[in-house]
Amino acid sequence: MKRIGIRVTVLLAGASLAALVTAPAMAADDAATAASAADTGIADIVVTAEKREVNLQSAPLAISAISGGQLSQRNMNELNDMNGYVPGLTIAKNQGSERVITIRGVGFETSSSGNAQPGVAFHIDGVYIAHVMALSQDLLDVDRIEVLRGPQGTVFGETSTGGAINVITKKPVIGEASGSASVSYGNYNYIKAEGVANIPISDTMAFRASAKYLYHDGYGYATKVPGTKRYDLDDASNLGYRASLIWEPTDNFTALLAGQGFTADHHAALQKNILDTEPDPRVVTQDFGGKYRIDTNMLYLTLTQNIGDFARLTSVSSYQWLKKNQSTDNDRLANPFFYDNIDDWGDRSKTFTQELTLSSAGGGTVDWTAGGFYLRQRASQTVLETVSPFAATLIYNGIPVRYQVDGPFQHTSVAGYGNVTVHVGDKLDLLAGARYSWDKVTAQPVRYFGQFGPAVPGRATSDAWTGKLGVQYRVTPSNMLYLTASRGYKPTGVSVNADFNPLRVPTSFKKEIVDALEVGSKNDFFDRKVRLNLSAYHYWYKNFQFSAEDPIAFAGGIDNAPRARIYGLEAELTVLPVDGFRLDGTVSLAKGKFTRDFLTIDAQTAADIRNFQYANVVGYYDPFDPRVIAAVDAGRQNINGNRVPKLPRVQGQMGATYTAELAGGKLTLRGEVVYRGSFIYRIFNKGALDRVPAYTIFNSYIEYAPNDQPWKVSLTAQNIGNKDALNSRFSDPYGSGTTSVEYINPRQVFGTVSFQF
Repeated sequence: MKRIGIRVTVLLAGASLAALVTAPAMAADDAATAASAADTGIADIVVTAEKREVNLQSAPLAISAISGGQLSQRNMNELNDMNGYVPGLTIAKNQGSERVITIRGVGFETSSSGNAQPGVAFHIDGVYIAHVMALSQDLLDVDRIEVLRGPQGTVFGETSTGGAINVITKKPVIGEASGSASVSYGNYNYIKAEGVANIPISDTMAFRASAKYLYHDGYGYATKVPGTKRYDLDDASNLGYRASLIWEPTDNFTALLAGQGFTADHHAALQKNILDTEPDPRVVTQDFGGKYRIDTNMLYLTLTQNIGDFARLTSVSSYQWLKKNQSTDNDRLANPFFYDNIDDWGDRSKTFTQELTLSSAGGGTVDWTAGGFYLRQRASQTVLETVSPFAATLIYNGIPVRYQVDGPFQHTSVAGYGNVTVHVGDKLDLLAGARYSWDKVTAQPVRYFGQFGPAVPGRATSDAWTGKLGVQYRVTPSNMLYLTASRGYKPTGVSVNADFNPLRVPTSFKKEIVDALEVGSKNDFFDRKVRLNLSAYHYWYKNFQFSAEDPIAFAGGIDNAPRARIYGLEAELTVLPVDGFRLDGTVSLAKGKFTRDFLTIDAQTAADIRNFQYANVVGYYDPFDPRVIAAVDAGRQNINGNRVPKLPRVQGQMGATYTAELAGGKLTLRGEVVYRGSFIYRIFNKGALDRVPAYTIFNSYIEYAPNDQPWKVSLTAQNIGNKDALNSRFSDPYGSGTTSVEYINPRQVFGTVSFQF
């Protein structure tokens, strides 16, 4: 414990010292010099941190912004494609369909439960996206993506214990008729088509519509699916669409009505069982193909009213609905005498959210924000697991069934918050914010395990005060230091397992709290030709929520590991060494471990113990035999000292972009290397079951745009070395007791033709 404190103190001091040492390089510059450099130096980036538009370099928190142009160059079609580009951000696939987002080791270790909440809040234009399955949708017509690192419990509220991701889309432009279109084609029959149209309706109104279609053949295949020699897996057939209408009848009022949808319909993801003897990582020997379909839609209305020069009132109302069905080979092997398949895993969700925000107009001694938030979600999760007749515990409608659940649940959240910044002179700012959140989760599951009937309904409530205190100091107009203390909160929920009278796992789990201390420095040097942003942090983690196994079979759910600590250092660098040449890079260093005694057992070890007991002690299958239960209970291990999951110790990227005039046009060349360090996937730290190895990949991009022409062409190559690197592992916590791996995409090369009008 003492060494942890010493290490984090060194990190915090180092970040501050770096800024103070380099600050004199700009000490002679004044605000006018910095402003004049804007035309030739690194451009300003405006972000909506803390629900107010501010310059990224002025925001006293660790925040990264990825522009729409950068998304296009890097072929980022969905959130999972952001791996390696933002310090501290790790996005892992889970069960082939979910996206588990972790920032600085704070994420979502309970994704197998329908009523648990993630640790990183996801927003589109300020609208909180309630269902985690919606995180798999493609990005569409994006202006920029903002990633806020660290607890954002003041203005973003619950589920932002690790941070928040806010996707900002492009809005209609009044008085402008414009549009664009692009078509891409590459290997794996890769096809991507995008189109955008901005249509003026009147002097006060405009309409914008966009659509995106993405298709490619499978990146791998299964060999034992009946009726076919090669059953494609990891393919894609996605369609996204978006429309928005803006109305500005006066200078003080704006109304934006927007709707968007996304649908995907394709085969299942490639998840390779670690016991699969097929050497090719893109080929699996499973005997059940699996399919995946999702439809997610959202309609929202944003109203903004300026109240003189005093404040701005914003109302954001949204209605979201989601429907997802998938089937998958649960054991991911081929055995004619045994099979274990998820024939239907369905998620349904309908959510209404309302947020009101009143913020100061800015420019005064005090900047402030106050608001309120309401969420009401009705959702359900249904699972039908079928197995061979030899292992079935129930014949349901003529089908051998091991497990079925129909689990409706509701989530209600109410919150109020306030945030204030006091400008003490020209250099010093004092920051403070607070939020009160109240949450209720109810669940009415119906489960079938042979003779067992409806489960006991569950209900859980929690509340919390979260907030932030901080100080910001401008050493020069281009060099800033900040120090903040903040708290994040993730609400309680129901472990719908009371019907089995669990021995160790609680029927409802505790709320999760993260207390954070962060120090940072943001700097522009040499007439804004160099930008260096640093941050160092230390987290005190309480009641870490994770998927837990109980000694009684089928009684697993969600439990809380009592304490953990996480600390790290992050850096973002941009350099313009000469005209037309740009270097950019990020790096993050992090460590985290559990710091209190806590006994628990992972599902894989429990399955091994049960199988041994059946064969050598009991003599037949009986998971509820007291000897089996006692043996599993005795197999629990202490996780004190284990590494926090999904926290690479080192990760980063470095890219170079060169732009030059060539043959009457502009040529752009970009090359980059992305490194994601190894990490542990679950809290159990079980070697081959949990370790995800590091990988390094290389990407490139070439674009030619003729002068005074509406078209351009480009060539993109990703994972040039065709690395068979692991994105994640997945150990089934409740079902077949298997562990599988999922790979990053193989080498993808495609050309694009784009038009603007």
